[in-house]
Amino acid sequence: MSRKKIFTLVGVFALTMGWLSPVHAVDEIRIGHIGPTTGWATIFGQQVLNGIKLALAERDYKFRGIPIKLFTEDTKADVEVMRTKLDSLKNRDKVHLIIGPSLGHEGMAAVDWAARNPDVPILVGYSAPEDMTMRKATYSLIRPGWTGSQVIFHFGKFCAKDLGYKKVIIVGQDYSYPWDQAAGFIRGFLENGGEKVLRIWHPVEAVDFSSIMAKLMGLSKEYDAVLNNSGGAQVVAFFKQWYQFGLDKVYPQILGQANVPIVPMLAELGDLALGVYSSLHYYDGNPSPANQKFRESYKKAFGEYPSVIAVQGYDAMHVAFKAMEAIDGKVDDPKKFINAIRNVRMSAEESPRGPFYFDKYGNPVQNIYIKKVVKKNGNLMNIVVKTYKNVSQFGPYADMAEKYMAQPATTRNYPPGEKEAYFREIEKYFGKEYVENLKKNNGWVD
Repeated sequence: MSRKKIFTLVGVFALTMGWLSPVHAVDEIRIGHIGPTTGWATIFGQQVLNGIKLALAERDYKFRGIPIKLFTEDTKADVEVMRTKLDSLKNRDKVHLIIGPSLGHEGMAAVDWAARNPDVPILVGYSAPEDMTMRKATYSLIRPGWTGSQVIFHFGKFCAKDLGYKKVIIVGQDYSYPWDQAAGFIRGFLENGGEKVLRIWHPVEAVDFSSIMAKLMGLSKEYDAVLNNSGGAQVVAFFKQWYQFGLDKVYPQILGQANVPIVPMLAELGDLALGVYSSLHYYDGNPSPANQKFRESYKKAFGEYPSVIAVQGYDAMHVAFKAMEAIDGKVDDPKKFINAIRNVRMSAEESPRGPFYFDKYGNPVQNIYIKKVVKKNGNLMNIVVKTYKNVSQFGPYADMAEKYMAQPATTRNYPPGEKEAYFREIEKYFGKEYVENLKKNNGWVD
């Protein structure tokens, strides 16, 4: 008898006797969700959770007949609480996958937890700090979402090239996510003909902007437009005071960061939001069958139309389903499950946002949409003005990822907001030839 046959027979006998435990499809698939579902940030956790539930309901909470059990934990927007809840999902509930978290400060803490717990795949909810999938990337954490800079690089270019602005003021909340948004905008704006971006930061929970409005009025003859870089109640307060102080008469418009004109905010802002330009990887007015089906199903299930936040939960669950298909439901092999997740490719027929796939760091390469708020049939919604296809988290620097990550991480004042200082800075990392080409071509060459 050949050696190969002997080894085969021994292996079969060992399996029969129970000496080896082969990985097999489980009796129950256990999915954990983590995010804020109470408190000031409820919308960011709850809408991700709603998206997950909708995707699960479409399959009757089953995968190939195997029941799926969903566990959800409220972080209360507190990092220490989140760490405890992650431990609970892993050790008490024995989940095979965690979806979340949804806030920026939670995201960076989740990366640290994932590095210590590489046997639990994490699909990020709505959390967008760059370094989750850049400088601090860890293999078990995959983000089917976005980074703060990724979705706004090209908006900076659009404002410089298409709108013709030379100088812009950014007014925003003073923490990491708005810093990323400002940085991405600055890069796209200054590299494509813009001259200066002034950043004005305010406390996260501030709602009195009278001093800022007075400052904006005084700067109106020097700057072309103002970009509001806040979220939630602060956006509503800012827009109301903008009109109360008559700034609409001295600036052509307010521009918006990614979260300014999302669906929940449109209901709060009303007609104050009309005409606002912004950019994101999803727009609610997308006429694709996948998005229309998603919107109507979500409204039927939850009584309101969904925002991009809900898309994150919905897409995360569908990514998980595709990965499960690839491994025949063997989710108790975390290494295979994580590899399968990273290899998922979503088509325009499968995702409300459009097609996407993951780069080697675990972040999507996807379409980025320049949007404008309009009113259709009495309803406010975002329509697409321009589409940039297959945008990496590194934006126009996709072939210079290592050089991009060699730069300092984004801060409230980095990168520089004046063109000459900015060009001197990027020359250190991208080289003199890169800067000379920008000047020669007056921007990026598509």
